Amino acid sequence: MPKKRNHFLNLASMNANPWRRLSLKLLGLLLLAGCLLPSCKRTTEEFETLQVEDLLPLVQGKFITYRLDSLVFINGGKLAVTNRYQVRHVVEGPATDNLNRPTWRINTYLNDSTASGPWVLNGFYMITPLEKRAEVIENNLRFIKLQLPVRENFTWRGNSFLPDRPYSDVFATSIDENMDLWDYTYTGINQSERIGSADLPDVTTILHIDESRNVPMVTDTIYASREYSLEKYAKNIGMVYREHVLWENQPRQRTVGNPPNLVITYDPVRVGFGVKMWMINRN
Repeated sequence: MPKKRNHFLNLASMNANPWRRLSLKLLGLLLLAGCLLPSCKRTTEEFETLQVEDLLPLVQGKFITYRLDSLVFINGGKLAVTNRYQVRHVVEGPATDNLNRPTWRINTYLNDSTASGPWVLNGFYMITPLEKRAEVIENNLRFIKLQLPVRENFTWRGNSFLPDRPYSDVFATSIDENMDLWDYTYTGINQSERIGSADLPDVTTILHIDESRNVPMVTDTIYASREYSLEKYAKNIGMVYREHVLWENQPRQRTVGNPPNLVITYDPVRVGFGVKMWMINRN
């Protein structure tokens, strides 16, 4: 009880002293003002982030030319071949997507690896820039390529709109059945990198997946697979590098006869594809 009574006496003493009350108010104002000084300003600046338009600037007529290496498996999956091209992505102009949102059409033109032939229109895709993300629709597949905030180790499900087995109509493989679960991750922000022959100061890297099984292959009579996908964007330029590899080795085991005369044979094939492209020119 004495402690409680002393407590009330102290409160009464404080209330009876207007100068003390004024001093306490001034102290509170000084503490609040301290949060407005440069130290708190620096904290606010730390939360500033790149915006979608910084990494995907869209202006009609803008183009980027890439060197393109395309990995394919021919002869029934017995032989791996890399075809080399140049591909130019040109911002055709504004449009609307199937949700009636403002979007941009990007035309793609293909040439040989030395660009000595004509540029041939070979397709297009759509980029829809939103406040917090950028969506890309290519071959009727929808991807969330960028997501805010642009921060080291920030992740999002960039393939969440993909259907189950999005490449099943092209490749007889099951490796694409969990693509909607890929975690896109910012692994580098505003880093200096050499892309092709260009030294770029502000490159942001997004890793989509990096998984493999039994790679490198010791023998092709066992199952093996490779999933690797990564993109790089340069500030005020756009995408400057892309690598997308998705394949599996199918041993195709066959058995003939019955024990003890059982014979096991293999007819291995590789199924899938790979794309590697990097910027070589732009306007």
